[in-house]
Formats: sequence, structure tokens, C-alpha cells
Amino acid sequence: MITAIVERRFSTEKTENIARILIELRRRRQHSGCLSSETLHSTKDPSLWVDVSTWTYSDQWKKWEDTPERKDIQSEIENLQIDSEQVSIFNIIK
Repeated sequence: MITAIVERRFSTEKTENIARILIELRRRRQHSGCLSSETLHSTKDPSLWVDVSTWTYSDQWKKWEDTPERKDIQSEIENLQIDSEQVSIFNIIK
């Protein structure tokens, strides 16, 4: 199993719109083999949002990255970002 962590930075002026878009992204991800996911918003740095998702296989994550469902909403996200997103993939050690 793997965990994908995506860090994004947004202007603090559009918090409600950002939350709506990231929740929609999470909803779409549930239909692509994602086991669990959550969206986090930093209490110390209001520009920082983090998506954490768990997948059975890294191939599922890679497939999700290329789906039209993700690409469609990703363009909305990129229009609001103030910096490039940072993606980290981790193996889960049991």
C-alpha cells in the first residue's frame, strides 16, 4: 500500500472556493480505487492545503493522475494555486 501526499498553496482570499474544489476532487478520487483520503488545511499557514490519500497499489495512483476526472478539476486547482504542488509518495510499512 502507498500514501500520496499532495501539498498545495493558495491565496488565502478564496478559502471557501478552494475547499469546495478539493472536496470535489476527493469525491471523484473515491471512485478510482482510493482506499481513504482526507484534505487538511494548516492552522499555522492558511495558504497551505494538504491532500492525503491511501491506495492499494502505486499503479492505482498513477492511473488516477491521468484520468479525465482528475485532469478536469486539476486545471481549476492550478488556476487558484500560488505555487506548484508538491507530490510525495510513501510506501506504508506494516
